[in-house]
Amino acid sequence: MKVCSIFRSGHFLFLLCLFAVEGKKLPTGKHTCRKGLLSQVTENLYIKATSLKSSVPKDLIKTTRLLKKTTKMLFMTNCSVRDQLLSFYVKNVFCRLEVGSDKLYFISAFQVLQANLDACLPCAPSTRLTSAVKKLKRMFLKLGDKGIYKAIHELDILLPWIQAYIQT
Repeated sequence: MKVCSIFRSGHFLFLLCLFAVEGKKLPTGKHTCRKGLLSQVTENLYIKATSLKSSVPKDLIKTTRLLKKTTKMLFMTNCSVRDQLLSFYVKNVFCRLEVGSDKLYFISAFQVLQANLDACLPCAPSTRLTSAVKKLKRMFLKLGDKGIYKAIHELDILLPWIQAYIQT
């Protein structure tokens, strides 16, 4: 069991390094885009999300969702919503976690994924928050520390969105 875990971590770290190198700018100033690699890193994030979720308290709020079905439609079609939602997770959720090695792997992989998604499908940065992300952020702040746990446990919702977006 321990050998399998070490192998997975090593494989994940290898993919993360490869992914980071692939997303670097070429001498011409253009980014490379490898959708197959994006897909592999997203699949590895599923595995790491399980570990991350087990390291934070359970989400006991069952009547509220941060990631709603209407947000999914916007995520799939609107690059500003997609970029802002991924940035929300990096800046508002992950930055509030106590950093351990398992969390650091996940956060780094998520940041690399976000950067490489932008390399594959660039998005003009929006100066204003979209209404969907504004509502999500408001609810997140209202929940306080429980909002962090809810957001982490809703990675089961976000990661399939990312995977579906990559495949389209």
